[in-house]
Amino acid sequence: MNSTARRTAALALTAVLVLAGCGKSSSKQAAATPTPSGVKTVRAGLNDPKDQNIAVLQFLPAATTVAVGEKLEWKFTGPEPHTVTFFPPGQNPPSPDKADPLFAPTPATGPYDGSTMVNSGLLPFGAPAAPFELSFAKAGAYTYHCVIHPQMVGTVNVVAAGGATDTAAAITTRGDTELAGFLTEGRAAKAQLVGAAPKQVKASDGSTTWTVEMGTSTPHTDVLAFGQLPDIKRGDKVTFVNNSTAPHTASFGGSKVPTNPTDPNATKAIPGKSPQALNASDFINTGLVPPNAPPGAGPPEAVRSFTFSVPNAGSYSYVCVFHVTSGMGGVIKAA
Repeated sequence: MNSTARRTAALALTAVLVLAGCGKSSSKQAAATPTPSGVKTVRAGLNDPKDQNIAVLQFLPAATTVAVGEKLEWKFTGPEPHTVTFFPPGQNPPSPDKADPLFAPTPATGPYDGSTMVNSGLLPFGAPAAPFELSFAKAGAYTYHCVIHPQMVGTVNVVAAGGATDTAAAITTRGDTELAGFLTEGRAAKAQLVGAAPKQVKASDGSTTWTVEMGTSTPHTDVLAFGQLPDIKRGDKVTFVNNSTAPHTASFGGSKVPTNPTDPNATKAIPGKSPQALNASDFINTGLVPPNAPPGAGPPEAVRSFTFSVPNAGSYSYVCVFHVTSGMGGVIKAA
């Protein structure tokens, strides 16, 4: 695995450590809490309200204008977590493998002037996450980041008191417009993922090896779903391949699958390296399958894949332990 892929994998794994405590119910509770009229609110990413498999990895809207001393808030609906992090001049976001200290908040002590770091910490932690609030001490353009999603960058333009600013309604409307495009992008990517016929290769013994895609990514979204697989025959093989820019697992065993990604078994290949045979009773795991990150320049496909043989008829359910809260799972049915 190259260094960029290692950093991406480490980042996503650490992110889900917090995500593990935040399920679908927390997302619904947070989304159901209305924003008071007149409060200027930016949304820090969100999962598609109609399809939790689709995570929008953008600030909504990307740019906002407020006045000196005026409060702005960021809302976290989850389940995918994010940060709102302002860095002082000369300090850039850390590489993913060094982002862990920023998962704890560094609140402002007063109106922000850009000279220090101010950070929401990684949210949501629970159900629901409280908004992150900030006001600004002087005019200027302030850039901020989500430290676990490098493509998430926002700007707050601050003008002198009495200058032209965005209304709360304008911020929401512009965010909705941007969101609509990102949802269209993510939904199209998911439709392509689940609608594509899986690759199949016939062997001389009459068996077939099927390929299942582990999610997919777009410039603004992650699709947290597996590609489709038809019913197969006993004796066939199934190869999971990660061509997305997020790490994933395919973890079998029902209640035996770790529910906490901090469990060492969550990211370990069990009982061992690929290939492995499935059975209906044991915990069997790909371990962390690294992403194709940066896109198209990740590790070789052999490193990003894991093969299972299916010697017996049956139904074998699996999940991605990183993205259970986004509904990432599937089933192999063999006759």
